[in-house]
Amino acid sequence: MIKLLHVSDISKIAHLEEEVQTYGLEALTILDEEYGTDRDSFTDLGGYVVILENLDDIQELEALHNIDLTKNPLPEFVDLIYPEKGPRYTASLYLLSSDYGIIIILPYDMTPKEILKK
Repeated sequence: MIKLLHVSDISKIAHLEEEVQTYGLEALTILDEEYGTDRDSFTDLGGYVVILENLDDIQELEALHNIDLTKNPLPEFVDLIYPEKGPRYTASLYLLSSDYGIIIILPYDMTPKEILKK
């Protein structure tokens, strides 16, 4: 699991496809501009972006935030990311409160089917 808290963290995903990096950067830019670069992304308002790389990451994130990504997911939206080369990804926003959300990016083939139905 790769947690991206601020624009300055984008180098953590330099190994991923450019389109995934761009999507993450755009989301982090909004969070930094609206909620500040000095915010604590886990206790202050705003949220963060997370890249899930395996099934253990899904379980860890579900336990961390008490959300269900596999049986009854409730994302606000689901975007598809189609890189020119490499695997496809999904990005979905989960609001945990009125002003705190997590954008979850994961490979399409690892995305639970229930999320794809949204």
